[in-house]
Amino acid sequence: MGTLRFRPVVLLFMLPAFVLYAIFFVVPFVRTFYYSFFSWNGMGQATFLGLANYIRLVGDELFTAGLGRVTIWAIASIVLKVGGALVLAAMLRKRIRGSDFFTSVFFLPVVISAAAISLMFALLYDLDTGPFNVLLRAIGLGGLARNWLGDEKTAFWAVIAVPIFHTIGYFFVILLAGLQDISEEIYEAAEIDGAGALKLFTSITVPLIWPILQICIVLATTGALKAFDYVFILTAGGPGNATQVPATYMYQTIFVGLKYGYGTALAFTIFLFTLAATLIIRRLTSFQAD
Repeated sequence: MGTLRFRPVVLLFMLPAFVLYAIFFVVPFVRTFYYSFFSWNGMGQATFLGLANYIRLVGDELFTAGLGRVTIWAIASIVLKVGGALVLAAMLRKRIRGSDFFTSVFFLPVVISAAAISLMFALLYDLDTGPFNVLLRAIGLGGLARNWLGDEKTAFWAVIAVPIFHTIGYFFVILLAGLQDISEEIYEAAEIDGAGALKLFTSITVPLIWPILQICIVLATTGALKAFDYVFILTAGGPGNATQVPATYMYQTIFVGLKYGYGTALAFTIFLFTLAATLIIRRLTSFQAD
C-alpha cells in the first residue's frame, strides 16, 4: 500500500469551507471580544472602558444567579437526560419484538423543533385547561394544580423538564448504538459466572460504553450552559427573574437594553464558562475511559 501524501491542491477544495467558517464564526467571535471592552449601543460612538464590563459582571446578581441556574440545569441533564437514556438503552440492548417501535417512539420528539415542543408544553402547563392540572383535579389533587410557568417556585423546574423530554431520545439512540456494538459473548460469560442484571450494568455496560457516555455528558452539559430557546419561548426569563439564564440575560441586555458592549462581555463570559466546564468534565471523566 502506497504512502498517503498531502497534496497542495487539497487546500483549494478546503478553501470555501475555511472562508465560510471565518466569515460566520471567526470574524464575529473576534468582533464580539473586541466590543466587550467598550460602552456601545450598537449605533453611536463606542467608548473604551477596558475591563470595566468584566468587573461589573462579577457583582451582577442576575448574571451570577443565572450561572447557578444553568449549573443546576447541567447536573439535571447529566443525571436525568444522559442517565435516563442509558437506562432505556440498556433495556433495549437486546433486539426483541417491538424494540424498533420503542426506539422510534423515544426518538420522535428529537425531530420536532424546540419552538414547537416549547409551545406544546406551554399548553400542557396551562392553569385552567392544561392536561397536567386537569389530571390533578380529576384524581382529587386539585390543590396541587398551579400555573407551572407563572409560579416562581416551579417555573424553573417546569422549563428544565422540556429539554429533558425533547432530547433524551437523541442520547438514547447514541448510547443504544454503542451498546449494540458490545459482544453478546461478554454478557453471556458474566451470566455464567453468576452476575445479575445490576452487576452486568455496572461492571460491563458502563465501563465498555464510557467513552461514548463521556461525549454525551459533555454534549448535555454544554447544551444546558448555553440554553436559550426553551427559556425564551416559555417564560422569557420570568416570572420576575426566576428562570433567567445567562443567554436570555445577554439577549435582553443587547436587544432590549441596547447595551451592546456589556452584552458582548456577557456573551464572551458564557463562552469561557462553557469552555472551562467542558474541560473540567473531560478531565474528571477521562480516567474511566483509559
